[in-house]
Amino acid sequence: MALQRARVRRIVLTVEDLAAAEEGPGAQLSLDPEREARLRIDPVLDRLNARWGHRVVRPAATYRNVS
Repeated sequence: MALQRARVRRIVLTVEDLAAAEEGPGAQLSLDPEREARLRIDPVLDRLNARWGHRVVRPAATYRNVS
């Protein structure tokens, strides 16, 4: 009997104690670890660019090779 990889077809999320939007910002839920990493680094990039100039520091994917 061969083992097969199971496919995730559905994820169910249950929430409790929801607050009204007027009570302040909440936290965005993401199941994508790469997106989470980008969300964590964005404020750091903003602070560096504010200190050293616009677009001094940016993600490597935004650079183009101009050779």
